[in-house]
Amino acid sequence: MTFADKIDEWIKEAETRPGSALMILKLIAGRMRDLSERNEELLAENIALQDGTRVQEYQKRIVHLEYQLDLLKRRFGADGEALAELPAETLTVNLLVYNARGRIIRLEIGLEALSGQRALGRIMDELSADGELPRLLAIPAQEEVLLLFSSGRISTRPVTQIPALEVGGSWSWEQAALPDEPHAGELLACLLPLSRLPLMDFFLQASRRGCVKKTMTSMAQTVFSNHYLGKGAIQKADQAFEVVLSQKKERFALVTSEGRLLGLDVDHLSYAAEDRIRLDATDYLVAAFGLHADESILCLTQNGKVIQRESGFLELSKSPLSRGQALIPPSRLDQGTRFIGAVAARETDQIVVLDGEGQLTVHLAGEVAGAGSIHAGALMLSIGVIPAVAGKSPQS
Repeated sequence: MTFADKIDEWIKEAETRPGSALMILKLIAGRMRDLSERNEELLAENIALQDGTRVQEYQKRIVHLEYQLDLLKRRFGADGEALAELPAETLTVNLLVYNARGRIIRLEIGLEALSGQRALGRIMDELSADGELPRLLAIPAQEEVLLLFSSGRISTRPVTQIPALEVGGSWSWEQAALPDEPHAGELLACLLPLSRLPLMDFFLQASRRGCVKKTMTSMAQTVFSNHYLGKGAIQKADQAFEVVLSQKKERFALVTSEGRLLGLDVDHLSYAAEDRIRLDATDYLVAAFGLHADESILCLTQNGKVIQRESGFLELSKSPLSRGQALIPPSRLDQGTRFIGAVAARETDQIVVLDGEGQLTVHLAGEVAGAGSIHAGALMLSIGVIPAVAGKSPQS
């Protein structure tokens, strides 16, 4: 029955039973209100279609879906064949050494050559940049990386657009690529491999002072369009430090310079930045990563000592603000022992380190964990991990 037919029936009802007229009037008013609201919605949609707004929105969604499809192809191969199933001799890994000023040294390393200890080359310049030491990231050859700056700004680059330098050589930062120069007052905080993005649920961010937040990856289109993910920090003096990708029900580990280890349940993290670890004034984060059951935590001190803890050692914090677990004894802290970094690794993975002389070397994770040191007594600056399974990022 049409609305016009209903009106005729209601008029007859009001004539027959005058007492029901008020109720009928309310019914008509309600129906007219619904129709008016729907008419406004249709008008707004028609205007959006006429001025191209809705079309542009759909076009952006299509572009973002195509981008995610391209990321999946890079991770699994254009024919759907997992890169990890290809012969190791056909694969290379890219080691990125980057500093806070946005300079990136890219080295292409054949995986078949990674056996035992090996020297990769040396950085001849000053290693510290604006008080920050270089950081290391190993990724597959066809990866794309997200650059997160201390302001919260982001940009993305295919790793193949970063010129590679010769392995075994000596390099200066002037030779290194500068894919996106930091804006005034910015520092390059970290790099994030993106090929797993379509399979993940969250971006997880950690600041230098232990602030943590998560962002749904369903917001990635907006994040990339605005070129902004946020600092993930509360205090003005704090700054962005690390961002990783995560699925639901995973664990997020934080490691500090003074040897505190904090485990967090990803599902219980807030979408707003929160202080999660209680730090002394001199302490700060040196690592933040997802941890899986088949991985161990390897922490490296500034004098080359390695502290290993199995995955099961990590306790999930039930407190909104916790001190975490202590990995460095008080006596060692008094002697000046500090962590310079930490990674999640399997025994068959390769560990790459940068020392105070600028030397980059690779070591088998199982061997350094067993020996308890890397170049004992030498000054260490940074640590990274090259997974034994090709085609996976360090956070796979």
